[in-house]
Amino acid sequence: MAASFNINFPGSPNDFVVNANKAIQTQGGIFSGDQKAGTFSIKTPIGSVKGGYQVLNALDTETKVAITITQKPLLVPMSKIQQVIQGYF
Repeated sequence: MAASFNINFPGSPNDFVVNANKAIQTQGGIFSGDQKAGTFSIKTPIGSVKGGYQVLNALDTETKVAITITQKPLLVPMSKIQQVIQGYF
């Protein structure tokens, strides 16, 4: 069951990719993508969270990104996943 939400990243698409890659890899996750789209996987104590992103529009000061979660631990509500994922980006 996939779920999607949008975030507004304060910076360019390149800044988004650099920051997301660093944040996810620091937590032992995997990030693969470019300034248009990509995927990520993050391990948690109760299971993996996997998903993807797509840059919807970009300005010099802000980038709107669609995040789609494709796998999450069964017992974790989507609202908590969204909160944690926004912290990475």
